[in-house]
Amino acid sequence: MGALAISAAHQRQWPAFTPPRWPGIRPPLTEKPLQPLRVWIYNGEEPIDEIDRRIKAAAMAQKLDHEALKGRLFVNSGRSASRINLSSGTDKARLEVNEQLVRSLVDSIAGKIDVIIVDPFISTHSVSENDNTGIDMMVKAWARIAEQGKCAVHLVHHASKGGSSDSADASRGASSLAAAARYVRNLSQMGTKDTERLGVRDGGAQRYVAIRATKQNNSGESAANYVKLSSVAIGNDPDPKNPGDIVGVVEPFAPEIEQYGLDDIVSAALDALASLETQYVYSANSPDWFGYAIAEELGADGKIHRKDIESVIDLMLRTRVIEIYNRPGKNGRKRDCVRPVGIYASAAGSLAPAALLPSKDESEAGLEAAPSP
Repeated sequence: MGALAISAAHQRQWPAFTPPRWPGIRPPLTEKPLQPLRVWIYNGEEPIDEIDRRIKAAAMAQKLDHEALKGRLFVNSGRSASRINLSSGTDKARLEVNEQLVRSLVDSIAGKIDVIIVDPFISTHSVSENDNTGIDMMVKAWARIAEQGKCAVHLVHHASKGGSSDSADASRGASSLAAAARYVRNLSQMGTKDTERLGVRDGGAQRYVAIRATKQNNSGESAANYVKLSSVAIGNDPDPKNPGDIVGVVEPFAPEIEQYGLDDIVSAALDALASLETQYVYSANSPDWFGYAIAEELGADGKIHRKDIESVIDLMLRTRVIEIYNRPGKNGRKRDCVRPVGIYASAAGSLAPAALLPSKDESEAGLEAAPSP
């Protein structure tokens, strides 16, 4: 497997490339909000001292001090405080939402809290997980709390055994939970094939987790993010020679192709075209596929990173950096090949064979042959 490392040969200066949002370049796990947020964590299962250890370890991993959290992080344990139970009634026939508690939560949250994290959702009601009607009532009660309290509510829920990490229906129990949510993210451990494809070489595939958006009512397409599970010694032992408790944390992890800017990858593609001696084919099923030339420039494996490279090629077609044109193949039949366009063709003109540079008529035909965005 090759690493997507940019070789020293990429020193040519190509015209500036300012593309639209490219789905292959993804944000880190810990995006900084526009302003500090006020967060309330309600954990219905763990004792408060365990939650405190986790928060301390996470703060150390993210290099946050106490002052950064003061007045912005609020924590409750269902073991030590009054338990949140949004359901009332003892059976399906008399099941109701605890409206008094809903109003109390809204009054406590409005204007004071921006995000509520409920871990887990099941700890905030007494409804059977498989009761679609009851679960729908409970999740919509939280939706009303979010709306009336003007905050975001993040419900943590377990996945079913064998559930697909690519489906919003992977959650355990009633499907009405995911159906009522506006946004669903699934967390799953990466398998060996995934870690090899993404450039993980230190073994321990079970320490890497993929976070995939499987439902997003009010947002555009979102690609997977990844995290790595690590440990932090929080130094809470009275003896300074001892590390204290070792607590698990997550760290952002970027697959190799995401460690490089789109400009670098486009530059590699143009370098491949500039040094062209034979035509490169658009189809990834051909041994002369353009993507293999890009991968070689990057020192990568074209088969392993095929999807990422295909995304770059299609983006370059949509933004008219390259175009598709027809040339006779070895058997005389025409094949869809690629070449630079406009200012990119001019910049490559002294390097690429003249026969492969576009004429006006061919350029127009190439535009018609290019795939639609």
